[in-house]
Amino acid sequence: MRKLAIILALALILCGGCAPKSLITLRIPDTDVDIMMKLIPAGDFVMGSPSLEQDRWDNEGPQHLVTITEPFYMGVFEVTQEQWLAVMETLPSEFGYIPGNPVERVSWDDCQDFITELNTLGIGTFRLPTEAEWEYACRADTITTFPWGADLTYGSLGEYAWYDDNSDDTTHLVGGKLPNQWGLYDMHGNVFEWCNDLYGEYGIDPQTDPQGSTTGWSRVIRGGCMISPPDYCRSASRGNVTPTIGGNWIGSRLVRMAP
Repeated sequence: MRKLAIILALALILCGGCAPKSLITLRIPDTDVDIMMKLIPAGDFVMGSPSLEQDRWDNEGPQHLVTITEPFYMGVFEVTQEQWLAVMETLPSEFGYIPGNPVERVSWDDCQDFITELNTLGIGTFRLPTEAEWEYACRADTITTFPWGADLTYGSLGEYAWYDDNSDDTTHLVGGKLPNQWGLYDMHGNVFEWCNDLYGEYGIDPQTDPQGSTTGWSRVIRGGCMISPPDYCRSASRGNVTPTIGGNWIGSRLVRMAP
């Protein structure tokens, strides 16, 4: 029995306790293109905005407690043009090929095709984030309007986001601004990001791993974009778009479940 205990202890040491790595880099096979992902811990947060938050919209409430029961990996960056091209061998973006810019002009349906193809490559099982996962990762354990604070004048937004005041109406290289506290870039601005959920109204009851509305036709988008006014870039701001539409202001960010 003692020998077995020693073997098990050594195995745990060798695999680092079998805990998932906090940051992983995945190479798309037969390319030199990588996908970098950050481990997001399980936890609780208050979803939505308080009734007195500046510039809030009614669809951001009521606030409600959400529990995320499992850790997951989220893309450190928005899906880029070079990643899309490596997987799909197509380039839908309107602004010309700039490898490190976020891919845009992709519909929700297009993103499902991209993910389906990516999932055949043997580097994990990917999907779009749920709306709850997206806001949880965006807030990064904060409760203010933005992860960096209330920012009532939006004076610090330009340090973290490409939006209507600083973007020249075009997308920019991912990672060009400051990350949030969990190491995620461009959660505000650059391009809106599709979520997996059907769009619907919030309820007030606590929820565990919510998957969004069970009825409806449009899909959730989050984060604001390069032509958004500042209030659209708030952590709680939410919108919805027909899943077949892909404007030059919509992109995506990947989620991969932790092993």
